[in-house]
Amino acid sequence: MASFDIVLRTRGSLHPDGEPSGFVSEYTGVVTCTDDETGDVTNVGRVSALRVHVGLAHDAGESVFDVCDSHSHELHLLHTLLYEPGGYGLKPSLARRFDVFDSDLLVLDYVVLAPRWRGLKLGLLTVRKVVDLLGGGCGLAVSLIAPLRRDAHELVRVPRSWLPRHMDDIQRREARVHLRKYFRNMGFRRLGRTPYYALPLNQVTPTAAELLRKEPPANDPPP
Repeated sequence: MASFDIVLRTRGSLHPDGEPSGFVSEYTGVVTCTDDETGDVTNVGRVSALRVHVGLAHDAGESVFDVCDSHSHELHLLHTLLYEPGGYGLKPSLARRFDVFDSDLLVLDYVVLAPRWRGLKLGLLTVRKVVDLLGGGCGLAVSLIAPLRRDAHELVRVPRSWLPRHMDDIQRREARVHLRKYFRNMGFRRLGRTPYYALPLNQVTPTAAELLRKEPPANDPPP
């Protein structure tokens, strides 16, 4: 038997006059496996997430656009997709659709597991724990759901063998559909015709036991 845990870490500047990107917290995490008999601990996964502190930016008079744009191209795209131009709130259509009021944003960057531990819903349980630990006060958790490419191993700091071998377009689509099914088990819903999915954080997410029992829902329409 084995026990699994996640260890998260972040850092933040103490200087009062930093860059706008200082209102984005970056989190990295390691998923560990402890052998219940020997006590040996092994790293079996990695996770990365971001939190955009929109409320703090508002209090400081910092533009959310500048916060996102100064951090990365991905947050620039998410700002355009999610937020009112020049404002601090989510677009009214999104706020109504997801019935959310908080404007902070949690971005799930990636979860990657060693091949031995796939197929056990460990990735989904990791996502749930990250949302529990980091999502308080956020309106939405958002993720671009797609399999990582094999050449990304250095970027995410895992062995090359942890990432899938080069796949053709059909295999990548099948892998993407598979991942999206399991994210929908937690309540993630697709943002229009984009590859992003969003989870409203004012709703009760399934427990770990419920996630382990759930069958994946029907496919999305093709992108």
